[in-house]
Amino acid sequence: MPPLRFGEGRECTLPASIAVATGTSYEWVMGGSGAAFTTTIDAQGWDPLAAAPLESATLERGARAAGMKADAVTPPFDDEMKELVIDRILESLEAKQPPLARGLVGPAEYGLIVGIDDEGPVFYARTYFDKSEQPSKVDWSAFRDEQTGFLAFLDPAPAERAQIAREALRRATGESEASQSALNDWLRALRDDTRWSDTKHAGTAAFADHAMRTILADKRRAAAAFLREARSLFSNAAGAELLRAAESYGYVVEAAKKIGTGPFDASVAMRFLDVGHRRAWAKQLEAILDHERAAHAALAAAAK
Repeated sequence: MPPLRFGEGRECTLPASIAVATGTSYEWVMGGSGAAFTTTIDAQGWDPLAAAPLESATLERGARAAGMKADAVTPPFDDEMKELVIDRILESLEAKQPPLARGLVGPAEYGLIVGIDDEGPVFYARTYFDKSEQPSKVDWSAFRDEQTGFLAFLDPAPAERAQIAREALRRATGESEASQSALNDWLRALRDDTRWSDTKHAGTAAFADHAMRTILADKRRAAAAFLREARSLFSNAAGAELLRAAESYGYVVEAAKKIGTGPFDASVAMRFLDVGHRRAWAKQLEAILDHERAAHAALAAAAK
C-alpha cells in the first residue's frame, strides 16, 4: 500500500481509503458516496475538519459505490472482542481488502490497517499523518472510541452502477441549497476584515482556509470526472446535462487553483494575512457560486 498524502489529488480521507482498499476509482467513490457534491464549513471556528466527508452515511454509500458493504466495529474492545478483531483483520488482509480505521494517527481522519504482528500485537497503518514513508505502528491503546480507532471492514456486495449514478444525481440536487449556503457563509467570513485583525488567529485560519479550498477543488474535480464517467449510463439528453454540469465544476476547480491549492507552506499563511489576498479569494468565490448554480441547474435537468 503506497503512502497516503494530502495535496496529491485524494484529499478526502474516507473515500480515498475505500478506493485504495478496493481498487475502485477514487472519483467514482467520491461521486457515488455524494461527497463530491457537498460543501461544508465551520463558519465560526474555521475548523478544516468540518470540510471533510467523514459521516457514517458517506462510509455506507462509498462502500456501496465500490461494490462493498461496510461492517463497522467501534472500540473499546474487551479481550474476547480483541481476538475477533485480530482474526477479522487477518482475513481482510488475506483477501487484499484492508480494513478502514479512523484516527489511529493524528486527527480523526481515515486510513487503512495494512499489516499486523500478533506479538504485542502491533498494527501497521497507512494514514495521512504518517511521519515517514513507512506505515505507522500502533497498539491497542490507539483503539479508544468512535473518533479514535473506529474500524470498518469491507465485504463484497455488488451494486448496479446505473443505480448508484441515479442515486448520486438525486443526492447532488438535494445538496445544492446547503452547498450554496456554505459557500455564502465562506464569502461573508472572508469579507469581514475585523475577523482577521488578530495576526495569530489569521495565521491559523490561513491553514484552515487553504485546506478547505484544496478539499473543495478536489471534490469538484472528482464530481466532474464522475459525471463524465456516468454519462454513458443515461440517455443522450441527460448525458448532455451531465457534461454541462461537469464543465461548470471544472471552472470551480480552476477558480480555486488561481488562489492556491495543494500542499500548505508558510507562504500561504503570509498571503492570507494580506487583505488583498482575501479579497481576491472572495472574488473567486463569487465566480464559484455562479459556476455552482450552473452545475446545480444542469444536474436538476438531468435528474428529471
